[in-house]
Amino acid sequence: MVSAFQVMLYQVTFGLPTIILFVPAIATMRARQDLWLSVFVATLIGFAAVFTAAKLALRFPEETVIQYTPRLLGKFFGKAVGFLYIFTFFLIGAIVLRSFGELMTTAFFPETPIIVFLGILTLLACYVVYLDLEVLCRLITLWGVFGISFFIILALLLKDIEIGRFLPLLEHGIGPVIAEAIAPAGCCVGAALILMVLPFMSDKHRALRNGLLAVFILFGFMMLVAVPIIGTLGAESVSRYLFPYLTLYRRIHLVTLPVLERQDPIIMGIWIGGLLWKLGIVMHAGLLGLGQWLGLRSYRPLIFPAGAFLVALSIQGWESVIDLFTSLGEVSAPFLFLPFMILPALLLLVAVARGIRGKR
Repeated sequence: MVSAFQVMLYQVTFGLPTIILFVPAIATMRARQDLWLSVFVATLIGFAAVFTAAKLALRFPEETVIQYTPRLLGKFFGKAVGFLYIFTFFLIGAIVLRSFGELMTTAFFPETPIIVFLGILTLLACYVVYLDLEVLCRLITLWGVFGISFFIILALLLKDIEIGRFLPLLEHGIGPVIAEAIAPAGCCVGAALILMVLPFMSDKHRALRNGLLAVFILFGFMMLVAVPIIGTLGAESVSRYLFPYLTLYRRIHLVTLPVLERQDPIIMGIWIGGLLWKLGIVMHAGLLGLGQWLGLRSYRPLIFPAGAFLVALSIQGWESVIDLFTSLGEVSAPFLFLPFMILPALLLLVAVARGIRGKR
């Protein structure tokens, strides 16, 4: 069993690596200097998604969404919805893998084949998933302690922020702000993973409160990403960078403390840890769901075949890093609204209308 606090960190870790890596470059393309306003819209969407998902999960506290959906929609449609969730988890896993490979080959090791990094991260994730959810949550908690260095480095950039870079406010109206909220909202709605982990929580009554708190924490991180990036680099420059946050950290220059310059190893360590745990999260959710969908006693025999499938999908799914960026902004982020927001709302309505509840 895992605690509500550990599940909250689990939910935060799902969205945080993508927020740091890709969201600034994607959302700045149209929102420009109003990126920070898009964060508010994304957070409201995240609150709505987590509230709905938690209410649905609490009606079936001992089952995952894969298990109770057939009772709500019938066997055929219930199995179809369950398969959609499994597909979503594996799709996110492939995106995480390819993101990691592109980050390492583009920013740090351009001469190393991308398959090397994909294989290493997949093997590590397979091992973590084999150890099960409790170990995964403890490792995420440990990673969160090292993540404090994220704020220490960020404090060194405050002196470079220029308020004028945020003006004019709403230059192109409210439309681009709402449209570009989709990418950060895709990270927030992922906190609806409570649909898969609630049965393993020791204090289920805190699921809703901690889920909303997870979205609020993600809001804080998104503001910590958006404000320094726009205030230091400017919207025009951010939209042209693949990894603007890495560029931002490389600008740190302290004459009196040269030992604090070149923070690449720290940033790389934070990102590798975050992407590893996120891959472990979606692999665990996908394999747990697949095992339940197939009626297996254990999902562990599926771990390494699933890892090989994810590596193949991550290589074949996108032709280049530009293709990956385009897919994230225009396809993947909007798609997440279906399993993490729309379907939970529909399932909750059906459950209430039919008076169906799970065992307590």
